[in-house]
Amino acid sequence: MKIKFRNLKSTLFSGACAIALLSSCSNNDSNEDIAPTLPVTKDFQMVFASGSGSISGTYLQGVTDLSKGEVSFSGKGYSMTSSRTARVFTSTDGSIVYSLNYTVGTIDKLTYHGGQNYKMVTTIDASIPLGVKAVRFTKMNDKVGSVHSIAAIPLYAGANNTEYLKHKMTVTIGLLDLEAMSIGNNFKKDIDLVLPGTLASEGYYISRIDCPVISGNKLYYGASVSKFNTATGKGGETDKTFTLVLDYPSLTNATVISTSHVKGATNGYRTPTQHFNEAGEIMQMVSNGKDLNIVKIKDGKYDESYKLSVSELLGKPASSNGWFYAGNGIGYIPYEKLDQDKIQIGVDSNGEKSYSAPWGLARIDFKNNTVLDLNVPKGLWLQQYQNSVVRDGKFYIALTPVGVEGNIYIFDVNSTSPDGTVGAKVTSGADQYYIGIF
Repeated sequence: MKIKFRNLKSTLFSGACAIALLSSCSNNDSNEDIAPTLPVTKDFQMVFASGSGSISGTYLQGVTDLSKGEVSFSGKGYSMTSSRTARVFTSTDGSIVYSLNYTVGTIDKLTYHGGQNYKMVTTIDASIPLGVKAVRFTKMNDKVGSVHSIAAIPLYAGANNTEYLKHKMTVTIGLLDLEAMSIGNNFKKDIDLVLPGTLASEGYYISRIDCPVISGNKLYYGASVSKFNTATGKGGETDKTFTLVLDYPSLTNATVISTSHVKGATNGYRTPTQHFNEAGEIMQMVSNGKDLNIVKIKDGKYDESYKLSVSELLGKPASSNGWFYAGNGIGYIPYEKLDQDKIQIGVDSNGEKSYSAPWGLARIDFKNNTVLDLNVPKGLWLQQYQNSVVRDGKFYIALTPVGVEGNIYIFDVNSTSPDGTVGAKVTSGADQYYIGIF
């Protein structure tokens, strides 16, 4: 098996085309009509990006078997609509793909027909009802997704308008019917978020929300919390953790639950941060750039008797953007090795070199309260990694050191060995990387 994707030149060109938006650029160089066949299910969907800066192209390819063969980037691959790296989700059976064009606000729905064959079903412009283009999108289940954003603006008073009062936070949320691809009237764009007690006047505010989950008649959004520093006029480190909670599906009674037994952000970046365990409790990742923890939300509030410290069990400072739950008390978490020297991972929007500490991968055993550092290649960068899958008791993840070839790594969920099985070879070039398996 050998899967081929379009080359770097075409990749960068398509990224530029995406920025132009609504221009004559095609989303797929081979956009011929697909034969009227049923969508294909249960294949792996490989997602690849070119460009770690603000301009990037995102490509998609279906693969039947990731245990052997080679996946490369030469000549093929479906080009997603993306002015920035697309945010991708699939249906549970893999037959449908959803993709957010971030900073534009459009969400595509496609059906998968094998290999590089995808058929566009429809596109919704979520920015029209919500009034915000830089929305974030999460598929919460096969029926409904959340399109969301928050704005936080400092308020001042006094004769010279220099006396800090608080941040005014306005939340915008739309519930997307994934079958009809319609938000309809299921949105609110002027939710006034008021923090409990004196938290707002003390300088606490939320600047980003993401990774929502539905629990009963409630929606829980991970949140990035800061504490305003009046001396610098900027947000600084916080000593608390927040989660935004609303009634579902009415989007009413917006409130915040908080805790001080961990501190940091719960919104992640593009990787999920919240999962349900078998008891129906929310297991939530909290990261602050040094301490990395998993905490529990139970009965609508933080269970302050529970904390699994990933960084402490690893024995080193660590940061992460999210994690994956494999079931039966086992999770996998990509993490940044903050105690190691930084490596170049690409270039920024100005063409300047960009750097990050290398990344690793760890296995979490919640039943035994252990964290196992897994043997993976050196030189990884998983900042933008979006998704991994569990199939038949095996955890699949694409790991490519920056700028060179790598492999699919397959870990037996029930094994306590730090070694996985090396699967298909995967190749990439300068400033190219895999961002997920779906």
